Amino acid sequence: MSRSLSEVSRREKRIFVSLPVTLRLASEGDVVVSASTVDYSPRGLRVRADVPFQPGKDLEVAVKSNGNRPKSYKVVWVREPSQGQSVYEAGLELQRESLDHQVLGYNPPSALPS
Repeated sequence: MSRSLSEVSRREKRIFVSLPVTLRLASEGDVVVSASTVDYSPRGLRVRADVPFQPGKDLEVAVKSNGNRPKSYKVVWVREPSQGQSVYEAGLELQRESLDHQVLGYNPPSALPS
């Protein structure tokens, strides 16, 4: 039985913040797309962009303003635009090689030392 995204329990707290990011889609010939975040956690983030995403595709995400190196993500879910809208949403999972508890160059509260 399939559950909606709102019914799936989260492993970690989400931090809601809108940041301008650049997505690099290597599988599409290194296409670069401007997007913005919706929220993030130590394991991933949700982004919005004017282009469709494909589940399972790898991409790199870099925050435009902070100069941090790009992080590797995998698209795990996609939400098509609502009627009359042109913005796509995607849930991105941080890949193990990028997992250093600094998603987007910020330390989420759950990753800060006590």
